[in-house]
Amino acid sequence: MTTRGSSRPSLVFGLALGGVLLGHTVAYRLLLPDAHARALELAASGHGYLSGANVVGLVASVAALAALFLGAILRTNQTTPGHIGTRLVGFQMAAFVAMEVLERIASGGGAHHLPAVLLIGLPVQAVIAVLVALFARLLLHVAAAIAGLLDRTPAWRGAVVAFVDGSSVLRRRPRTGRPPGRAPPSFLVLA
Repeated sequence: MTTRGSSRPSLVFGLALGGVLLGHTVAYRLLLPDAHARALELAASGHGYLSGANVVGLVASVAALAALFLGAILRTNQTTPGHIGTRLVGFQMAAFVAMEVLERIASGGGAHHLPAVLLIGLPVQAVIAVLVALFARLLLHVAAAIAGLLDRTPAWRGAVVAFVDGSSVLRRRPRTGRPPGRAPPSFLVLA
């Protein structure tokens, strides 16, 4: 993996979008474990869009993970997981703060719960970003292993099937020297 490569903004954005929404959900579940109280708080603080945003975030994350995986298999995407991790942490924390502030402005709800949400939410975003980066690293290792398998020459390539006394014997062609000559079939064919 190179230091420069495919921690492309689109991949990081897709991973971070899913991560920030997952972190948002975890933060609110930790802050308000009671589902009813959580639903009331989310409705009062401008979170009505979340169901649609969660679907978009899920699709973006799955697409980014698939692009990361396929890019590593095809060797067009040399991503360093360390760079992904730092970018995810920074992006997710900034996006979480922006999301919370904009939600409260859009809903007209006060900022009285904002410090508590940020106190819980920001560390949760950092942990989720690190977990997403670790998952991406694992995915890259699996993709590299698969790419390595695809690059290897199959064992059966270069093998020759020879007929000796009516039974077939599998033998390997010599890698150097001249190729074996051509001979008639070892069995009689009646026409």
